[in-house]
Amino acid sequence: MSSVAKKPATAGNALAKTAEKPVQKRVRRTADEARRLILDAAEKRLARQGPEGLRLQDIARDVGISHPAILHHFESREGLVRALIARTNKQLRDSLLGALGDGDASRDAADHIGHVFEALSDKGTARLLSWLLLTGRATEESDAHNIMGEIVEVLQDRREEYARETETAAPDKEDTLFIAMLTANAAFGEAIVGRQLAEAAGLDQDGIKRFRKWFAKLINDHLETER
Repeated sequence: MSSVAKKPATAGNALAKTAEKPVQKRVRRTADEARRLILDAAEKRLARQGPEGLRLQDIARDVGISHPAILHHFESREGLVRALIARTNKQLRDSLLGALGDGDASRDAADHIGHVFEALSDKGTARLLSWLLLTGRATEESDAHNIMGEIVEVLQDRREEYARETETAAPDKEDTLFIAMLTANAAFGEAIVGRQLAEAAGLDQDGIKRFRKWFAKLINDHLETER
């Protein structure tokens, strides 16, 4: 029975094996860029998995950094949560108020409602805010309580502007508040249980879109009766 002699390891073979493994270059990031990437990863995990998804080791692995690097930028897990709250509040405020401030006063309500659903439901913001509210963390940032008030003020200003242009009666501010609350509640509801309810009712993704259009028409019809 013949045997095949193994070739002795040589320096050339060792170099060849080393060449097969490309050396990964260390990515240098600014402090702001690193913080942004960490918050992006934390936001995705929290929106997808809830609070149990907010593990620093997992977030560090998502970003491709070490666990101590997160502590360097945010000091602790709670520090990361506070930064996430502040950024979420700012993004939500900028998105909603920016949408309301864009265009003419007579712009169809469906456009604004679409922005609300996109900001709260599609991007997972409502799931994040719900967890923050239920755990009491939202109280740490006063901006969370000012967003609705700002939205109502901007929306009321736009309705009054339209009333002046069309020489119709000025809208009641409480009516504007109720419209904002109804829209926010609908978007939050869709984000939390809407998908499951839609599936149970036999609705697909297109069905959810039709619901949004139906809801926007409901608000538009109400606004028309108030003019």
